[in-house]
Amino acid sequence: MVDKDALRANFGKLHAQHVAALTRHLVACRAAFDGDLDLFLVLTIIGERSFTPRNAPAGMTEAQFRTSPVNLVAPADVNLQSIADFSGIPRETARRKIGVLVARGWVQRSSAGFLTVTDQAKDSLQALTDSSARYLRDLLAALEGA
Repeated sequence: MVDKDALRANFGKLHAQHVAALTRHLVACRAAFDGDLDLFLVLTIIGERSFTPRNAPAGMTEAQFRTSPVNLVAPADVNLQSIADFSGIPRETARRKIGVLVARGWVQRSSAGFLTVTDQAKDSLQALTDSSARYLRDLLAALEGA
């Protein structure tokens, strides 16, 4: 693992590698969402609350992630207002984006009105999981090279 001093000492190179990898990933995200990065961002926020870092199983492999249901962990509450507040996307725009995601079957509402991603979203967006894995591998390689 890279220590903070190595990160500071190699920041320029690491930053350049991170930006290059992130750019490739964002291009893939934009393509998967027909150019609508706000739609991608709204789904990403719902996804992060559906599979929270705090509740994600330690030691979960990539293969397990790809084959496990999205409701493996208890989701955090997320609704239209929290998405708008967190993202800065206007509330009405976020509402429209949620409507698109629901229509695609990628997001569902709980009986309490909270939003979660669906297994259909995970299955439909496997190419983005591939892109995320590439991004993480590139970032890890950059950090290990520092």
